[in-house]
Amino acid sequence: MIPVHSWSLAGVDNVEKGSSNQLEVGKAKFEESNKLIELATKEEVNLAQILPFTPNDTEPTQVLAAIATHQKQLVAAMVSQNSESAIALALAGSIEAYGKQLEVIQGWTNGGVAMFESALWLMLADLEEGGIQPEELEDVFQIALLEVMINPEKYGLTDWYEKNKEDISHILESTGSGSHGLHEANYDTPKELADVTRKLYEGILSNGNIPEGSLLDQAMDGLEAAGGANELCGQIENNYYQDYGWWDSGASDFSPMLRLFILSESLSQHSTMTQEEVELILNGSVADIDNYINKTFGPGSLGPLTTLSWFCDSTNWQLQEGYNYPGGHTSQVDWKGDGININDLVSLYTNFPNEH
Repeated sequence: MIPVHSWSLAGVDNVEKGSSNQLEVGKAKFEESNKLIELATKEEVNLAQILPFTPNDTEPTQVLAAIATHQKQLVAAMVSQNSESAIALALAGSIEAYGKQLEVIQGWTNGGVAMFESALWLMLADLEEGGIQPEELEDVFQIALLEVMINPEKYGLTDWYEKNKEDISHILESTGSGSHGLHEANYDTPKELADVTRKLYEGILSNGNIPEGSLLDQAMDGLEAAGGANELCGQIENNYYQDYGWWDSGASDFSPMLRLFILSESLSQHSTMTQEEVELILNGSVADIDNYINKTFGPGSLGPLTTLSWFCDSTNWQLQEGYNYPGGHTSQVDWKGDGININDLVSLYTNFPNEH
């Protein structure tokens, strides 16, 4: 779990001195509130041992929700009594971050589409750690598209999604780590994929009403900081045949789309997956996931079971061979259908159990 931020008083003396009496009041109130939050932090550490995958035990999330609500009330009181206190405002920001953490925890507990969105948060955090690299841009944009698909009304994008869902389905299928492959007409060159990606990227920003701090906001902010549409589309057009995109010939990571399909199928066959196993599929390397799949479902009749062979035998994905792409790529993964649509995603997260 992401720890709750604990704030000390080390920087209090740097606050601009307007009224010493008001500042002293602010300090005293903050000290009292800080003690309460330190207690809450200690309690969170204890609760972390049983969250979020303890069967039949939802009480911890209720406790955390009560703590978060009480902390927000404390801050509101501090701000109203000492409106000039920068400390209170900083503390409010840390509690908002804590509230977002609680939403993610509850997603794991509730299962279904809530767990799906929590999985997107977890993958995004992993991609952002250390800065988004060029070969990760497509994966971050996949997270943005997946969030729009499952929550278009949240961002005022319901009509926009309906008009662009065919393009979205093809971009999800043909971009991202390990997902590269050229399929249907109008989506079968890197230039065409890059052009469609740019249209979708700019459409989200120009048509969406994106709440600050939301998953879509964080994903798009990360992309903007990494160079925006120019860098993302340039990566697709100019580096499409690099190894990171081709599962059977060099990819070391999976796209979010592939990870979610792998997780869903694994849960359907192995419903007692541990939290560590779920996180391994969402954040682990191809090699790590190969080891898990072989240990859990293998070995196969021809030797160690790979994720690719198990995946193609168990799902609606297939490996197409006989190509001669630049970079020496002779095969590609393919969804047996005309792109990935919302019905496919509904079927996907149906396997995400509640109170797991």
